Amino acid sequence: MNKQKVGIDGCNITSEIYVEILQHTTNIDIVACTDESLSKAISMKNKYDIPQVMTRNKMYKDKKIDYIIKL
Repeated sequence: MNKQKVGIDGCNITSEIYVEILQHTTNIDIVACTDESLSKAISMKNKYDIPQVMTRNKMYKDKKIDYIIKL
């Protein structure tokens, strides 16, 4: 089964709950996160070992990301 590549748009308390749940889902791979606040995005990336921080514009144009969760 191929893993679905997911981006997280919005790095806040709610998104942290989603990330914790999604990281335990076998067919989901969180590949990037973004936020208006770069420091929040970097913090989430480091805390949850997310591969990269992207700008919102880049994330929504990235064809390798299957789904984006906007929180």
